[in-house]
Amino acid sequence: MDTNTTETAKNTEMKKVQGKLAEGVERLLKSLFLTFFILLVLSQAVLTDPAVRAYNNKETIDGVSLGSEAYLFEPSKMELTLSNISYCPELKVMVNGDVAGAFFTDTILLELKEGDVVELDATRLLVTADVQITAVSSNKSELLGRSFEVGGGIVKVAEG
Repeated sequence: MDTNTTETAKNTEMKKVQGKLAEGVERLLKSLFLTFFILLVLSQAVLTDPAVRAYNNKETIDGVSLGSEAYLFEPSKMELTLSNISYCPELKVMVNGDVAGAFFTDTILLELKEGDVVELDATRLLVTADVQITAVSSNKSELLGRSFEVGGGIVKVAEG
């Protein structure tokens, strides 16, 4: 029985040591969790302040400055001419839906870029006007010579 009692005493002693060790690890984990949670909450609170965020936000721009303006499109010009009358200020020329000019003389010169839509607004026109494309840049040469008879409404002249 002596061996059983000594073994039992050793087992209880070992369980006490293991229990104390488990309690120590548990306390350590709880304190680490609370510490890191409090640090997380504090850092989130500090980062909501715009003054602190300005110091933390350091964005760098990748690449090299162009130095001068770079065109991603080829600019073009178009000249519209009235054929049958000398002027017609009621006939408006629109580029992308915005009024770009009117026929105060018999010609109007437009500066366009790729994708622009050119239209004639004849909603206030009382007579019929003949409009012709008399000059274009080389990248719009297929439009040269087109004629339009405009008597009312909106007429599309060119697109693209």
